[in-house]
Amino acid sequence: MSSPRRSSTIRVSDRLTPLHRMAALHGTGDDDPGDGSERRRSTWSRFWRISDPVLRDAGIKGERSIAKYRLIAVALLCLIPIRAVIVSPGLRESWIGLGITVIGVIAGTFFLWLTHRDVVRSWIGFAASLLDVTTVSAGLALFVALDMPHIAVNSRVVFQVYFICLAVTCLRYDRRICLVTGITAMVQYSLIVWWASITVGTSPTWTDGSYGTFDVQDQIARVLLLLIATIVSLTIVLRVQQLRVLSVRDRLTGLMVRGYFDEQLSEAFGAARRTGEPLAVAMIDLDHFKSFNDRFGHAVGDMVLSSVSGAITRLVRAEDVVGRYGGEELIVLLPGLTRAGASERMERIRQAISEVQVEVDGPSMSVNGDDGPESLRAPNQVDHSRSVLTASIGVASWPEDRAGTMEALVYRADARLLSAKATGRNRVVSQAGSTDEFAIISS
Repeated sequence: MSSPRRSSTIRVSDRLTPLHRMAALHGTGDDDPGDGSERRRSTWSRFWRISDPVLRDAGIKGERSIAKYRLIAVALLCLIPIRAVIVSPGLRESWIGLGITVIGVIAGTFFLWLTHRDVVRSWIGFAASLLDVTTVSAGLALFVALDMPHIAVNSRVVFQVYFICLAVTCLRYDRRICLVTGITAMVQYSLIVWWASITVGTSPTWTDGSYGTFDVQDQIARVLLLLIATIVSLTIVLRVQQLRVLSVRDRLTGLMVRGYFDEQLSEAFGAARRTGEPLAVAMIDLDHFKSFNDRFGHAVGDMVLSSVSGAITRLVRAEDVVGRYGGEELIVLLPGLTRAGASERMERIRQAISEVQVEVDGPSMSVNGDDGPESLRAPNQVDHSRSVLTASIGVASWPEDRAGTMEALVYRADARLLSAKATGRNRVVSQAGSTDEFAIISS
């Protein structure tokens, strides 16, 4: 369900909106328009909500990399307990270490299988991180259960794996996973320390000096180190999230840049060919936009383009990808939609674009006919709010258009965009039958 329609009127005064705030015209980002108290109340909810598809996509790709390297790392860690078992087969701790790493290999194989499926669920990152930390904690708790609490609290190998688990969360681009993993590690290790502490004076193994004795200050320091590691990893994730969004979003419109869009289209096209699901692409071009810029200036044109982008993003689904393909030309990726379904959605977008209105210091402007914008008129001659833009749209889909590559699919959408402009503009065009026949969805 699309969000309620917002006002599409842009009021331009002598003090034009700063360019760095253009994308905010259509609500890009998490900024709260309310008062300060409302912003403070919503800070925590924004922290837990990852709504940006850029970050979701980065998290999925990061999870796939993590799954592969986790399996390799755990397999290498197996060499340590294997050697210990060979050298000292009578030591229980050697067998415990081997059992922990074997469980890690099995879990790593399972998550590698999960992340290489076409659909990667968002819960996988949480589950994998919590399992990593819990596996380490289970190993330390097992030492306590087997009457070796001195090894649990003074381990020189197993405890350090906590920091590897926290470092791995930085690759997931998800601040929530980072925070939850760190808190879980601290809570679980604190419980292990408490359990080991109640055995002081009752367990004869505390007299074994090979792993040291129980020292409260040392254990507090270990928990604080986990806290510091959590804060550092969380800071890294927050900064990487900002850089990731800046690198793939157009600063003016908030839409995806062409390079990132092409990556998404390539992945979606490959997935569609494997699963047989339909995939549609739509090219959108704003009619007479160059003439509009020439008459009223690029600053006003930028504001209109930003507002048009917002009108589009409010009418697409969460799984759709909208990109700026160049100048005033936009492109939309619509996975799972046939040509008819995509054309229907594009018709709603065409209508929304035609409702974008502009007021410039009292007089208003409008676009009529094929010769570009009309002259500014006095306030007493026309309304202060008039439609200023129309759009021509071309739609193509797979497998209906039999495009063998994503480039061919985009080319056919672009060809239908040209047909829309040649047959009168302000319409959506899709192929109906032969390669020379076009159906005008709307005019």
